[in-house]
Amino acid sequence: MVLSTFISTVALAPAAQAADPLVVTLTFDDAHADQLGAAAYMNAKGLKGTFYVPSGYLNADGSHMSTAQALALQTAGNEIGGHSVTHADLAFADTGEVTRQICNDRISLRDLGFRITSFAYPYASSTPAIESIANTCGYNSARGLGDIASHTPGSETFPLAETIPPADPFLTKAPDQVDNTWTLQNLEDLTLKAQPGGGWIQYTFHHVGVDTEPLNVTTANFNALVDFLAAEQSAGRIIVKTVDQVIGGAVKNNAAGPQPPAPLTSGNLIRNPGFETAGPIAGDAPYCWVPGGYGTNAYTYSTVGAAHSGTAAQQLVVSSYQSGNAKVLPPLDTGQCTPTVTPGQRYTMSGWYTSTANTQFELYYRIGSGNWQYWTSSPYFGPASTFTQATWTSPAVPAGATAMSMALTLFSTGTLVTDDYSLTKAAVDPGAFQPMTPVRLLDTRTSGGPVGPKGTVSFQVGGASGIPTNVAAVTFNLTVTNPTSNGFITAYASGTTRPNASNLNYDTGQTIPNSVTVPVGADGKVTLYSESLGTAQLIADVSGYYAAGTPVAGGAFRSVAPSRFLDTRNTGTPVGPKGTVSFQVGGNSGIPAGVSAVTFNLTVANSTSNGFVTAYASGTSIPTASNLNYDKGQIVPNRVTVPVGADGKVSLYNESTGTAHLIADVSGYYMSGEVTLPGMFKPIAPTRFLDTRSGSPVAANGTISVQIGSVSGVPATASATIFNLTVANPTRNGFVTAYPSGANLPNASNVNYAAGQIVPNSVTVPLGGNGKVNLTNSSTGTTHLIADVSGYFL
Repeated sequence: MVLSTFISTVALAPAAQAADPLVVTLTFDDAHADQLGAAAYMNAKGLKGTFYVPSGYLNADGSHMSTAQALALQTAGNEIGGHSVTHADLAFADTGEVTRQICNDRISLRDLGFRITSFAYPYASSTPAIESIANTCGYNSARGLGDIASHTPGSETFPLAETIPPADPFLTKAPDQVDNTWTLQNLEDLTLKAQPGGGWIQYTFHHVGVDTEPLNVTTANFNALVDFLAAEQSAGRIIVKTVDQVIGGAVKNNAAGPQPPAPLTSGNLIRNPGFETAGPIAGDAPYCWVPGGYGTNAYTYSTVGAAHSGTAAQQLVVSSYQSGNAKVLPPLDTGQCTPTVTPGQRYTMSGWYTSTANTQFELYYRIGSGNWQYWTSSPYFGPASTFTQATWTSPAVPAGATAMSMALTLFSTGTLVTDDYSLTKAAVDPGAFQPMTPVRLLDTRTSGGPVGPKGTVSFQVGGASGIPTNVAAVTFNLTVTNPTSNGFITAYASGTTRPNASNLNYDTGQTIPNSVTVPVGADGKVTLYSESLGTAQLIADVSGYYAAGTPVAGGAFRSVAPSRFLDTRNTGTPVGPKGTVSFQVGGNSGIPAGVSAVTFNLTVANSTSNGFVTAYASGTSIPTASNLNYDKGQIVPNRVTVPVGADGKVSLYNESTGTAHLIADVSGYYMSGEVTLPGMFKPIAPTRFLDTRSGSPVAANGTISVQIGSVSGVPATASATIFNLTVANPTRNGFVTAYPSGANLPNASNVNYAAGQIVPNSVTVPLGGNGKVNLTNSSTGTTHLIADVSGYFL
């Protein structure tokens, strides 16, 4: 009846047709990559849209736009608008956080090359104070949602369109966001019903053509809507514009938001852990806590007095459930509430709870200031009728992470009450490996000058770049460059006697790397000795360290002063073609009889042909892997970490048509026993995880990712890995850098190579949150890469 009356009124009132044509704007939220196809279709029909982009989402992962893709949208005539740094619910944040979210988002987008004048409130969450901040941050308008009539129940009394100009440009009215319940007729009706009176309609899309997402429109319906709008525009009944074209105004400058509060660095890192401090919205979530969830479920949350301690606890009730979960957690913010964390560090979390269903901790981490990603989840904790403490220690924080958020969740119907959360740095067991994104701690080219003949240089490890002052050993990539004569380098703990061992042999003018694991001196330093008649520049890129103390747990590392365990030159008998030599590790030189793996520097000398050496546990099959490739007459080293056989020996196989002398200098071993603690090492038979020779080489300045977590028995929760990286058939000089997926490319290198060389080097590197390692080829030419994994760290 209401619709019939409306149509009759229009028919009897032709004066309404004198209004300016209806303006229609197509807006898209959250920088989803599936919007790119929709934009291409829309632009092909001559229509342009406004894309609201949270700056922290750009380049986050494959499901979101890259900066280049968003810039291409702008170049095509579309508008890019702001949507906060982390897509935060601004009503739950204090003034400082709101200002950072809005102002810093605009600055970040502007600095990337975008023309930024329009803003959209995430979740359509705003207050007069927030709207004032949007104005102060330099925007010309800001969009709300759900206050224009649509088919959505409860919107019948709302106006059919926003006015032009809007009565409040910092809370422009728009229909509810489009979801998977909208039909094509629902979409077209927004325009058809508003046309007679003119004004402005803003469509709001999230996903296009992703049927698993609730906030989705099918590709067919979207394309049909675009066709409809294009026809209406051609007929002169509507005009399709971007938000900026509707509002107008110059591009303004703005200042950044205030610095976030100083993070908590000791004790409990959670702010307001017992929910005793109220939040900014009266009667809603407590300070530094927000509701969250995903999937298809219905939940409510409230503060209740039945607490574990104090007067407040959080109650979560899931009344219907199909998928996903619900929780109340510290906000995914820029620093107001969420704890700051250190990559490689593990954190112990706890919370008191009662629940009618299973619960578990769910963890998120932030990269930089705005890119939040799901991290991992704990095992289940069962239902509890009285307050029970759930405690769990996380895996190592992924490389590049700067903050984390966590909470107990419900992933079924039920009631969960939580209180008294805690998050503390986990204790590190002696001998546990702590991975870190590679960092350069020594480069004599920029400090101190080259190391002289038979000279030494020391560099600080303990207390540098976040490394504790007292550590047992360090792993680093050592590179020699610009040597004026041949020679070799020996690495050892500062303040100790130089051992009869070598880590890196080099020729005049050669640039050559090798991985080193060596004890750290009492002063926190490592010393490098150059046995040469000339000078050489030395570079050290550290990728991790081992915790101090007496190792006892399975997989713990115990360093030893480098010691020569094998030198076939002393027997006068080299290893023959396709020959094998074994040497004793367990029970030798103070090493226990039962050890799981050993780390040693392997050197080939006096080879009569080219070939490669494979190290493996005595008594097992020779794996399809290599540790050291060499040319005829070459002296070349490489660090090896390999399982030890049941007889306590390691075997070395020489794949060559000629003979070669082999030298092994042991620098540490891993304890035997079940590997269960964080940071402990689990050796595996060397396994080939990557060989690009079966496909395309890595492009010039290209990057590839290698999946290691969740492959070939390596768990998804592994924190780091050891693998032998070999460069083959490079077309130009260059170097390769290994680093965790998700982290920025570090100023470090793992393998330096010349055109045509085959060069190996051992790599110890953290895994990204997705279980991957990136390999970047810094070269103007292509190269093939081979990765043989020999173990992982929990």
